[in-house]
Amino acid sequence: MTPLERLRLAAALCHAVPGAQLRLHTDRDETVVVGHHVGADIDPCAMRRVVAASACPHQPDLSAHLSGMEVGGALIDLGGGVAGSQHAGREQRWIASLLPADRIISILDDSGSGLIPDDAMKATVKPDPGLGVTVLMITSIDPRFDHALDAVVEQVAASCFVEELRTSMSNLDREDDHSGSTS
Repeated sequence: MTPLERLRLAAALCHAVPGAQLRLHTDRDETVVVGHHVGADIDPCAMRRVVAASACPHQPDLSAHLSGMEVGGALIDLGGGVAGSQHAGREQRWIASLLPADRIISILDDSGSGLIPDDAMKATVKPDPGLGVTVLMITSIDPRFDHALDAVVEQVAASCFVEELRTSMSNLDREDDHSGSTS
């Protein structure tokens, strides 16, 4: 995954999750704080626009000047590309993916079977076409299955990442096919 792809994912997540914060560390040892709070340097909506513009051809790539980034505020990095938050006393899990929404919905249809009943959890898919990212939020709506939330989310996240890798490799194969010469 490229630095710009990671920045697109982080910007989409920060934009989608209420109370989220993003800390961007620059190659000049500065920290840029993205959030809706008073101490933030830039709000998530403006950051989203900057990142979307950075992804356009012939525009400067903002990610080239970043040495690291981390989520914070209402989000906790749980590892493996999963972030957690709480809303109204319910645990929420968040995944940002480069996959289109319809592919994530297909993955959701295939995940969690055998672990929980279909109506035990709720998934919300938020496509962000400007960034080319889809944000997924999963929460347990039946307290009897709160214990299974992380297992279900881990399964969904792993399936998303495998599909992203498969898609990326498929795109590379197509680029190789088009770059070959014909005599």
